[in-house]
Amino acid sequence: MTAQPPSPRHAWAGVRAICFDLGGTLVLPDAEPTTGQVARVLGMSLAEARRVMELGAKRRRVRPADLAESLAARFGRASHVGALTLVLERARRRASEPELFEDVRPALTALRQRGFALFALSNSLGSSIPAEPPTVFGELLDEVVYSADTGSVKPEPEAFAAVERLSGLVAHQLLLVGDSRRADVAGAAAVGWHTAWLDRHHVGTGPVPGQTARLTTLATLPLLLPAGSSPARPTTSETR
Repeated sequence: MTAQPPSPRHAWAGVRAICFDLGGTLVLPDAEPTTGQVARVLGMSLAEARRVMELGAKRRRVRPADLAESLAARFGRASHVGALTLVLERARRRASEPELFEDVRPALTALRQRGFALFALSNSLGSSIPAEPPTVFGELLDEVVYSADTGSVKPEPEAFAAVERLSGLVAHQLLLVGDSRRADVAGAAAVGWHTAWLDRHHVGTGPVPGQTARLTTLATLPLLLPAGSSPARPTTSETR
């Protein structure tokens, strides 16, 4: 079974745009996430590194070298600046040429052909955002919204409000698809969006909001959505 509830088509009848998470949803993640690499270099726990990144580095654009210096100074690791810079620069290069999951292009192409506006909402490190948007995002998405540009990270309500303003749509017209039950699903459900949890690893356990569909592949998504109408396309960008 790939979705729960089994028939969200009626509930999603008013959906005009779909917003995806990036890493783990559209983009193949690294074997060791960047934040994990930073934690290892600094000799701290992953939980602590995530907290530090969420408080600052995910809320503003910053050069890899500058972030490396800031982190090294904060934790008294001046000798680690070089190693941190290498980690952060590698992450930025990978982000400039993202590798997509195999189901992404067919699913998003089908959704665009049916008239849905498509966005991505990411909590990427500000140091990882490429100077120029990757070509593949321009081909498949109307816009990518980064927390580093909005100053808000998922699951904060303002992160989702940024997409509402950009799209010109309201909560019940938007569907969030993501692999994080806390940041993506719970955050979007809390502000009234429709939600789908992408459970690529077939975990299948743990709490999700009651009306959340569970997918194991994006190939299922077009089958669960009604025929698209003519959604409002973004006319301005709040992320550039």
